[in-house]
Amino acid sequence: MFTNIKTGDAKLTSGFWAQRVENYMDIIYNLESALLHEDNAARLLNFGIAAGKVEGKFHLNPWSDGDCYKFLEGCMNQYAVTKDERILELVNKYIPWIEASQEEDGYIGTQTLLTDEARWSDTENHELYNMGHLFTTACIHYEVTGDKRLFDVAIKCAEYLWETFSSRPFDLAHFGFNPSQIMGLVELYRMTNENRYLELADIFITMRGVNPDIGGDCNQNKIPLRDDTQAVGHAVTGAYLYAGAADVYAHNGDKTLMTAIERIWADFVRRRVYITGAVGPQYVGVSDRGDPIYESFSAEYDLPNRVAYNETCANIAVAMWAKRMFQLTNDASYGDWMETILFNAGISGSNLDMTRYFYANPLAHRACHHIEPSFGQYSHVPNERFFTFDCWCCPPQLLRTFTSIPKFAYSLSKTGVVVNLFVGSELNTTLENGSPVHLDIKTNYPWDKNVSISVVDAPVDGMDLTFRIPSWCKSATFDGQAIAPGMHKVTVTKGQTLSIVLPMKAELYAADPLLEQTNGMTAVKRGPVVYCLEGTDIEAGYKIDDLALSIDTQFEEVEIEDLPYQMTGLKADLNVRPHGEQLYFKIAPDADKKVAVRFIPYFAWANREEQDMSIWLPRA
Repeated sequence: MFTNIKTGDAKLTSGFWAQRVENYMDIIYNLESALLHEDNAARLLNFGIAAGKVEGKFHLNPWSDGDCYKFLEGCMNQYAVTKDERILELVNKYIPWIEASQEEDGYIGTQTLLTDEARWSDTENHELYNMGHLFTTACIHYEVTGDKRLFDVAIKCAEYLWETFSSRPFDLAHFGFNPSQIMGLVELYRMTNENRYLELADIFITMRGVNPDIGGDCNQNKIPLRDDTQAVGHAVTGAYLYAGAADVYAHNGDKTLMTAIERIWADFVRRRVYITGAVGPQYVGVSDRGDPIYESFSAEYDLPNRVAYNETCANIAVAMWAKRMFQLTNDASYGDWMETILFNAGISGSNLDMTRYFYANPLAHRACHHIEPSFGQYSHVPNERFFTFDCWCCPPQLLRTFTSIPKFAYSLSKTGVVVNLFVGSELNTTLENGSPVHLDIKTNYPWDKNVSISVVDAPVDGMDLTFRIPSWCKSATFDGQAIAPGMHKVTVTKGQTLSIVLPMKAELYAADPLLEQTNGMTAVKRGPVVYCLEGTDIEAGYKIDDLALSIDTQFEEVEIEDLPYQMTGLKADLNVRPHGEQLYFKIAPDADKKVAVRFIPYFAWANREEQDMSIWLPRA
């Protein structure tokens, strides 16, 4: 089993991920301005009102507090590696507001303090979601600064939760919607060694299914987690539940938990996940077991493209779950999915400079045929990126993900270091035996195939270095020798430099025929990156729906000069396919015509004018 590195022990130095946070203060100030906007759905202003420092009333979403905590967490991740005092100055402005918002018994939540809503009257008030993100943020803030103010707020709140929930009251058994409190309580346990916090985290898991009449499948409350067989219901709450269960298992060793989440994961990746790693396509509907659901995992093999919901928060939550499974099992397949999400659906929710956002992440878009939000099931479909929004949970989720990539990239084993992702970065940490370790990874992955790992410092007698060769790479080499996909462990010593080469080229993918929406269609990947086609990148006179992709298509790799970050694009000539003006039409013989196009990474779509976009194209 692998464990987390400490916040700040690794930092980004170059390449893909470092570029995305290079202008971190611009990103942070932009997000802060949205959180101080009167009309935004998530507002730091609510804490200011509670503290008597701001005039006004509570506005919009009851989960606003949690989204503010996520923003502060992202800030502290970045402060840990830069020690930029501007970040700490910003965060410290809001800690007194948060302290003043806490009630005497430890309860904290502006959605009840500033309104007529009673405590624990409605799961949709997201009380535990908010508190869970408080716990996580407070732990990171204390870990990085030693300042206990926010941590003390979290401890006082956790003690309140123990008093409220440790007896497992039946009337509150269904409370756990969006259960970030499970992960947060485990973080508090790790910081304090207070066993009650770990026990309470397990209580929140065990109470699932005790009162199935409330919440049902949407809240993962139809049956106990340990008995469930599939990913079901709200995709964010489900992924947070499964990730929290993984955290609890990591410390209490309850194999019934691990068996359950392994079983659910196996069903999920076989039947319910997109090629981009996106999840939760269904905005409203009914579960396989007959319960009303929304923003949810799909029925098996039901993965639409243009009307897909695929909330940014859900995609990232599954990456968090995958990382935990990877650390628990040393199984490379979990790492492969973590990487797929992080390079695709996990970051497509932001434009390239992290100033405008998508809530939903469809795999196709048609600029001339918007799906109007006249029916509930389509109200999520995005047509343009937003700054403020009526559900603003995804932007801070993106910030804390981008700034926590160093913690995604590395783990610790009992005998050394694990490289989870190949990221241009440095690691300075201490092993379990007290030995210092310093690694320096240089790479421009995923655009370039070369990865260099320098062991700047290591124990005198060496240490184990574990790394993952992705499943898509069948021709990788390690120090010049062929190496198979999967997990590998080598002994390294100070002064050694390792060379990993991951040759990558454009490859075509198809889907299981049971997935009807993409049956007969083809997608393009290069390494871990899924590509898409936008209208701007098609030869004049043609549009996406005129084109088909032959399995013998040849691709030319080019630098994308009209977008930032020196990304790799793929030029190709596609076939023209038959089309007509009616819903159904006769097929005439194909014209022997090729159309020049350029594919771009899916995560980079919607960074120019609004236009058509597709990942999947008909197979010629």
